[in-house]
Amino acid sequence: KNKLSLSSGKSDCFALWIVPVYLLWILRPCLVNKLSNFANAGLSLCCSWVQSHAHYSTIWPKMDPAQIDDRISRMEDMLNQLIAASAAASAENRRGLAQVRDEMANIHTRTQALEQSPASLEAGSSSPASASAAAPPPVSAGVGAPLPSPREPNVGAPERYDGDPVTCNAFLCNCSIIFSLQPLTFSSEEARVAYTINHLTGRARLWGTAEWLRGTSICHSFQSFANELRRVFGTGSLGADAGRELLDLVQGSRSVTDFAIDFRTKAPMCDWNPAALRDVFMRGLAGYMKDELVAYELPSTLEGLIELATRLDLSLHSKSPVTPASSSLASTAPVSVEDPEPMQLGHTRLSLEERERRQRLNLCMYCGQPGHFVSRCPVKARAHQ
Repeated sequence: KNKLSLSSGKSDCFALWIVPVYLLWILRPCLVNKLSNFANAGLSLCCSWVQSHAHYSTIWPKMDPAQIDDRISRMEDMLNQLIAASAAASAENRRGLAQVRDEMANIHTRTQALEQSPASLEAGSSSPASASAAAPPPVSAGVGAPLPSPREPNVGAPERYDGDPVTCNAFLCNCSIIFSLQPLTFSSEEARVAYTINHLTGRARLWGTAEWLRGTSICHSFQSFANELRRVFGTGSLGADAGRELLDLVQGSRSVTDFAIDFRTKAPMCDWNPAALRDVFMRGLAGYMKDELVAYELPSTLEGLIELATRLDLSLHSKSPVTPASSSLASTAPVSVEDPEPMQLGHTRLSLEERERRQRLNLCMYCGQPGHFVSRCPVKARAHQ
């Protein structure tokens, strides 16, 4: 019985392991293929790892520690240089901003000063030195920076002077105006004299160049140079010669306006008093204007006399198509006048009331009749004949 149990147990064990072996034997081709594929996949993975490791070693070869330290130090130097350049640029920007703030503060201060005191502009144009001394102190809004110089006005250059005595004073006056408006540009006397010589031409330039090359004393003062220029080329423009030219000046056939312009141009060159200038102007007027003025109370000043004569001359030209200077006294037709008695020039003057009445009624100041003025009065013409 025991033998039977052992034999049956052995048969069961054989059945247990023979079945898998049989199955493996049957499935052997499939298993061999699977194992072959698995081996190929593992081999591919190993080859890929070897190739990647070799590529990494080629790109990043092993370096000496000394070379690594050298590269790191060079990179640190480059970084320090970049930081220093950035700091310098930042400091330059800060300085530029500070200068802009200072300039804006200065402009604001000057604008407020001009608004508070409008008269300071005229005072500054007449005396630049006093204006610069009275200017308010600049306001500093940041780091200390030099304030920009005030901008001077742009003035045109004068016409070149060729030695004409008539235009000598005008040329020197233009130069003086430029020096007054641009005191910073022409801060020295030598610069002013050099500018004046540079604007001479012709014989005046030859004279100025000779004086400059000789280094005479007049080249160190503009006023001295101007006086010498007037003395050499301005003969007949000042003093007694100017007085003679003024005495010879007459109205002629011109209008009173043109005559007054020439008179005002020459009068400042004489050292005469206002009363003398008034009498000389009256002396130079045309005859018809003297006849018109005889009926008026003459002003006591030169400007008043010029204004009255100009007004009367314009009135005559606007009412009469024939100019008073060219009208002939002899061509006037005779007119019988009985009363009132005509005014005799040089003997009797009209009263103030009568003069105002005749002016109001547009009557002749000589005979008192309407239709004409004193310059064309027939009674006056017969009296002169």
